[in-house]
Amino acid sequence: MSSSRQVLLPLRRPWWALVLFAMLGFGYVQEDAKIKLNHYLQVGDQYLDFYDFGHEECAWERVCMVEKRKRWWDSYAPSCRTNSAYTRDTFEVFHGWGRTEMVRAKWGLMAAIVLCFFVLDALFLRAAGVGERWKLLMLIYAASGVVTALFWLLDGQAGETEAGYNVAREVLGFLQSPLPSLMLVLLPWLRERALAGQAVGNTAP
Repeated sequence: MSSSRQVLLPLRRPWWALVLFAMLGFGYVQEDAKIKLNHYLQVGDQYLDFYDFGHEECAWERVCMVEKRKRWWDSYAPSCRTNSAYTRDTFEVFHGWGRTEMVRAKWGLMAAIVLCFFVLDALFLRAAGVGERWKLLMLIYAASGVVTALFWLLDGQAGETEAGYNVAREVLGFLQSPLPSLMLVLLPWLRERALAGQAVGNTAP
């Protein structure tokens, strides 16, 4: 009976609530950043001279080309759906990057987001009083990384129309959320409750 009444999360020191709030807030910000970066790449891929726009008038002068691309974007770029609304707003730094730099930024952003979520997951486990489960957390991240790499290598590089790409994206979406650490907190608790209920059923006349 004591295990079935066990408190799931410590209430006297609810630091876990602050970490969970930070995870949700960071999730909102990183999703907005990914949407804008992917949208910029998609628009750039529609025009052969997008990343060299204005090079004739500017004689390849960087500041001039950045300003021309920015003016074009503000006037003609299609809108995309962000977390809050349809907009063409983007990050100013994108206007000075070529496609290679944009792709590097995409992968670098992905790695940074996953790393930040791993740190937040570990903090959540510690704040929830189960910090010793960090090894299981590492196992979840490692297994998810293997699945992501496998599906990406199979056909993920072909783009969003391929199943491998979408599977890899969904697995990464799982890591870029509070779900891994919440699972490690919830599943053992649910297992204890299930075992307690089974024990009560076995002792019933």
